[in-house]
This record gives sequence, C-alpha cells and structure tokens, in this order.
Amino acid sequence: MSRRGSLLLLTLIGLIFLADKSYPAKSTKGARKVRLKFDEDGYFKIIQLADLHYGHFPETDEHTDKVIANLLSYEQPDLAVLSGDMVSGFAWDGTNGWFEKRFRQLIKPIAAAGVPYALILGNHDDEADLSREQIVLLDMRLQQGSLTQLGPREAMGLSNYYLDIAANKGGGPAARIWMLDSGGRGCDWQYGGSGCVERPTIWWMNGTLVRLPRVPSLAFVHVPVPEFMEVWNRGAARGSKHEPVNCPMSDTGLFKALKSMGVTALHSGHDHDNNYEGLLDGVRLAYGHKTGYGSYGPPPGWGHGARVILLKAGQAAHEAETWIRLENGARVDQSKNPKFASALQTICEPGDGYCEEFPFAPTCRAELRFRLARLSHISLTTYLYSLGLLLAAAAMVMYRRRVVKRRGKQQEHSSL
Repeated sequence: MSRRGSLLLLTLIGLIFLADKSYPAKSTKGARKVRLKFDEDGYFKIIQLADLHYGHFPETDEHTDKVIANLLSYEQPDLAVLSGDMVSGFAWDGTNGWFEKRFRQLIKPIAAAGVPYALILGNHDDEADLSREQIVLLDMRLQQGSLTQLGPREAMGLSNYYLDIAANKGGGPAARIWMLDSGGRGCDWQYGGSGCVERPTIWWMNGTLVRLPRVPSLAFVHVPVPEFMEVWNRGAARGSKHEPVNCPMSDTGLFKALKSMGVTALHSGHDHDNNYEGLLDGVRLAYGHKTGYGSYGPPPGWGHGARVILLKAGQAAHEAETWIRLENGARVDQSKNPKFASALQTICEPGDGYCEEFPFAPTCRAELRFRLARLSHISLTTYLYSLGLLLAAAAMVMYRRRVVKRRGKQQEHSSL
C-alpha cells in the first residue's frame, strides 16, 4: 500500500473513532427522560402496584385498568413501582404478540396519568411468548414514562438496577431505590420453590455501592425473603397474613446484605393474601397490597388497592410513612393484628411439587380455576373437532384389537 493510501486509511479510522465518541450507540443504560426528585416540601411519594396479573380474562383486565387509574388519581404519586407478576404468563393462549398486547394495556392508565414508573419481573411474567430480557426491552422501547433499565450481566436476572432521587434544589442524590430481580422458579442454583435474589446480584450491589454516595435507601423485590416469617412471628407486624410466606427454599443472605449496605426497607409482592409490614432489626419488611383482579386474592372484604410509601428527605427509609390506598379511595392505616399467633411459620412455602401436595392452596386454586374456566370458553367447532379426533382414535384402537383377535383365532385353526 502506498504512503498516500496509508494516510487515507488512518484518516478514515480516526473519523470513525471520533464519530463513535461523539455519537454513541443507544444503550439500555442511557440517560432517562424523567429525573426523580423530592418536592418543595421535601417529600417523595411511591405507589406499589403489586401483582396486576393481566391476561386472565378481558373483564378482569378492565377492572384492573380502573383500579390503577383510580389509585393514581387519589394519590398523585411521584413514582409507580410495578413489583412483578404484571402479566399471568401461564394464561398464554399460544399466539404471538400475546404478552405485548396485555403489557400495552396495563401501562396505558399509568401513561394517561403522567406518572413515571419502573418495574421488576416476577415469576409468572416470562411464562408466555417473551423472555425476561425481551420484556424489559419492550418496556424501554415503548417509552411511556418508564424508568426501567436492563440490568448488568454480572448480576443474575434482567431487572436489577437502581434509581436515585435528587434533592429538590438539585445536586447529588438524596435517596435511592434498588430494583431487584428475584427470578422465576428455584434459588441458589437449586430448582424448586420460589425464586430469589441470587448471590451474584448481591455481589454486584456491593461492588456498585463502592462508587456511590451513601444515602437513605429502600429496595423492591417480587419474592419475599425468609425474614418476612420472622417479623410476623415476633408479633411486630401491622396488617394481615392469610397465606404462608412463599419465600425461597434457600436463603442467599439478602436481608443481612441489605442491612449492611444501609438499605433499611424492603418491599415485596408475590403473596396476594398478605399485606403486613413490620420492623426487624432496623429494617422495614413490607408486603404490597394485591392490586390486580387477575389470579387469586385479596381475601374477601379487603378490596383491591396498593401500598403507598412517603419518603422524607434526610429521613431513613424505614421511618417513611406508609399506608394502603383502596380502589374506592379509602385509606387504611394498618394496626397490629391480635391473631398473629395463629399464623406462625418457620419454613418457606411452597416447595417443589407444592400444588400436587396442596392443590387447594390459594395460588393453586387460582390457576386451576383459570384453566377450568378457559375450557368453558372453547368454541363449539373446536369442541366437536376434538371430540371427533377422540372418537377416531378410539375406533382405531378397537379395530386393531379386532384384527389381532381375528389373527389369533386363524392361527389356532391352522394349528389344528
């Protein structure tokens, strides 16, 4: 190559390099359009929309639309957190685009209210036609006020990230929200039971905190940690417990890790019939309140709703005021439950094969009811077609038996 050609090649490479620096490719970790900050009075309000479970039936989804719209209208929050199981993936009908259609429906009332939101994935979201990564990327692509981020590869799970809340007058972060992915089924490299925040995610948090300023912090996760049993057993909880804590069968040490990192509040979903909260060793453990009409729960008399968390600038996260807002507008300030002793628990449930052993447990009954109801929606044509196939198969079996029997008799006659 001539000297002139070499210079042209080097110039071209240099231009490409400069262009790449000046116009970086779009990244899932790019700048967000909305900056979270405390208001002029030093408050920041979060509403937790727990277990929406879209996808069961059009009627239940429409009811959930109204619940979300009403709750956002009543509270006017600064941020909505979707804490997993937004869609019942097990209700998938096998068609392409099924998840996206339900997801677009669920974010519509949030976008209409102009409320920024962020999500973490639950154990049922990826049971349809989209993977966990595809769900996160879908949400980011739709850009309907979403602050969701695709988590780093060194952490296990695709919805691990954090959101900083700035002081009202700007400057550095004044509070932090950790969004943690508890996966699907199984924990700590073992299949069976509920998912969990795996150890590599905890290591990622520790490594990330080294370069971040320490500020009051809280976290959201779909599956509750085992310590949710302990805070109830001690009688220190306010609210109700109507089902076992479905925590992981293996404890990865998330509670202790969060405490050491200065994260003093952990909010969970997953268990639709529990909504209690309490303080354990300086850390608030709090369930949300079942928001969606899909799947089972909440118990009769509760009503659908959401947990609200009111952060105050300079205040530790476990000291934040919290309450339940119901779909009818009522505010519920929870009190200690005098019947806590009747619901003591020391072992996480469910384990592998839980629904086979306890088919009438709430979560198992809900899925069974759905599948039975789906059978009632089968069209007459499909029913007759299926019945015809069964009759044809039965006829084939009977014919083969007759042929075998006839051949047996022929062999008997020939031997005589």
